[in-house]
Amino acid sequence: MPHTDPLRPPTGAETPLDRQLRLWQGHRRLVPPDERMRALTERWLGRHLAALEALMLELRHGVDRDRDEGRLSFPKRRNPYPKGFCREISDAVFERLRRRIAAPDTPVTQALAAFVREGGHLSPIWGALRGSYFQNAMQIGALYVDAANDTVTVTKPKVEILPLEASGLEPVVEVAHFARIAQVYWGGTLWANTLFPRLAPVFPILYIDPDGRPRLHPDSLGVFAENMVGGCRSALAFLEQERDGGRVLPADVAAALASWRSHGPWFEEMCPAPDWDRLRTCFAQAADPQGPYRSPQGFQGMIEAVKRAAAV
Repeated sequence: MPHTDPLRPPTGAETPLDRQLRLWQGHRRLVPPDERMRALTERWLGRHLAALEALMLELRHGVDRDRDEGRLSFPKRRNPYPKGFCREISDAVFERLRRRIAAPDTPVTQALAAFVREGGHLSPIWGALRGSYFQNAMQIGALYVDAANDTVTVTKPKVEILPLEASGLEPVVEVAHFARIAQVYWGGTLWANTLFPRLAPVFPILYIDPDGRPRLHPDSLGVFAENMVGGCRSALAFLEQERDGGRVLPADVAAALASWRSHGPWFEEMCPAPDWDRLRTCFAQAADPQGPYRSPQGFQGMIEAVKRAAAV
């Protein structure tokens, strides 16, 4: 009988959930530009860089103005706008840019329209910037375009445009990488989620924010999907790394989260002390194509349970 690896990603016919996960894998991930993309960028945008920066600044000022005057609503944050609003600002600017490209009325928007028409890459991107924080920006061919450059350090210019390779933006794929940046950028305290073993393969990070609110992570679609498609190996590697480093969830934190057991069967099983036999069983189940993690009902139930816990 051939050896079967219980953590190998499922094979066989691809299910709708598998297809969705594979789509999410590329969510906001930068695409390293090839020679063709570099040539397209230079051909259409090389002589318009100053105008492109002016256009992005104009769009950003429009977002700021609409937000200040109540025409644009953003969620509440711990810090005053724009600090911490990189996702909201970047997305709003990107949508306005798309509308301008669809009806080009200036040399730079006409150049952008031609660039896209010839297959130029234009998309939102997200990653770890210079090893210090998460950042949302956009990729225009071989360019990194950040219209929310002041959302970590508010004294910085609002817009930054650089060659993509000079930007310092790295894709975040592994759970451990996500955890490392989250700890630096968000503050608070981060632990391996050995407390709720059924959720550990998919949500391996238990994060307590600076206000004391607990959350399960990763919340990045790309990191989440990469982990699941990879048979949850990335999550297991993170948990083992934390174990080997002697970082164990404190008893008082575990006790404070006992109320989460009311959020349904995914939370009912609670292990204040890590149970590695149980954890390995859950990781094996997470890679089973016929198991509860992979069924539409089981997957949806898990996601809804985590959302309920986050809403408390």
